Amino acid sequence: MPDEVTFGQAFVSRWIAGSLDVTPLTEADRREVEAGLAELHEAVGLCWHGNVVWTRSPQEFARALANAPALMRGPYLAHLTAGQRRPGLVTRAIRMTKAFSQGTVILGYAFLAAMIAFLPSYYAGSLVDTISGHQLTPAGLLIVVALVTLLTGLFAAMVLSRAAVNTARRVFAPIGEDLDQRLRPILSRGRPGLFDVGEPVRRGVGGLWDEHLLKGAWTEGTRVRGFHRDGVLHDRWAVGAANQAALREAGISALNAPNQAALDGLVNVRRALVWVPYAWLTVVLEPPVQMFTEPAGDGVRLHREAGPALVWADGQEEFCLHGVRIPAELANREPTVRELHAQRNTEVRRVLIEREGWAHYVDRAGLRLVGTAPDPGNPGRELRLYRTPARVFDSDRLLLMTNGSPDRTGTLRHYAELVPDGLNDPIEAVAWQYGVPAELYRELARRT
Repeated sequence: MPDEVTFGQAFVSRWIAGSLDVTPLTEADRREVEAGLAELHEAVGLCWHGNVVWTRSPQEFARALANAPALMRGPYLAHLTAGQRRPGLVTRAIRMTKAFSQGTVILGYAFLAAMIAFLPSYYAGSLVDTISGHQLTPAGLLIVVALVTLLTGLFAAMVLSRAAVNTARRVFAPIGEDLDQRLRPILSRGRPGLFDVGEPVRRGVGGLWDEHLLKGAWTEGTRVRGFHRDGVLHDRWAVGAANQAALREAGISALNAPNQAALDGLVNVRRALVWVPYAWLTVVLEPPVQMFTEPAGDGVRLHREAGPALVWADGQEEFCLHGVRIPAELANREPTVRELHAQRNTEVRRVLIEREGWAHYVDRAGLRLVGTAPDPGNPGRELRLYRTPARVFDSDRLLLMTNGSPDRTGTLRHYAELVPDGLNDPIEAVAWQYGVPAELYRELARRT
């Protein structure tokens, strides 16, 4: 058995290199991914449909997910008539009948319900004649027939439509949540101290991709779940297949044969970036052709100061600052104060202000100075407390501070933090930020 530390470090480095790989896919790569998806589905007991839609950017990916029913309908109906040797007209009639049964033509159900309701509504007129003791006029009979037809038809249409929708959910539903549960033995953290590489991989690259990629996906009442190279989109704390792959490579895997086959599938699928499974469709997002990151803690995050952090195969670009996606129209220029204040996403606003510098923003925005004080914890530097514009930030007080040491360029940079409303003393504000009493923070000045 290899040395744990040496093996684990080497495996993590190799695995993360694969996670960040942006080599354009070849047709052979795509076939390998599709074979991995098939092996994965079959290993966990799910039917493999063979219907894979490849997309080159998040925009294409979102369109495919939103159009999932149309992309599934053809393969599903073809499956229903597979192996049936009938003339084309008969086959088309069978498919149309199946389409009705799967809820794809709900209006047809309403029409059918109305026709079914007409007969009992006609006899309802005779019943009214008997109860009332005199014969209804033609106009009265017509009103009774119309009312009963309408009420009975609406009830029948509701029942039939609900049945159609429930059937459609079963047939065309997203299956990511079910697949996630079946893969839990593989997507596990492993035993601490025994080649536990899953957690280092998660910390390293697990936060690069999230559920924003699933925005607008067709759900039909069922949660859509997606998978990326190192885990699942809906849970950044989940680990991927790295740990079990390491255990197998070390010769100490405890997985049974079906789970070993599923692990093979997960490893082969890693050439894709993200994939979302439905009952009769899998939508796959290819990796970008360019990706720029920066170190962040134990891992990396998307970042590029000048230019897009992600460039996709179809030419689409995404701009990111310190892991935060920013609008393309604000990426290569200094936003106006009005644009910054109109930005509803507080993280986007923060990174845009930090890019230009908090001191520069304070000057441009004309924030009103509430108070200043020497910083006891950073001798020679000043604390400046400002009032923020109404309805822009979550607080009406902003504390501007100076880093205690210069950055890699030798520059002393300013940074800012929001502090509770109504504070007028910068010392109280900085003490609140550090979580200590104001008087205790003031004492720092006497010891320096």
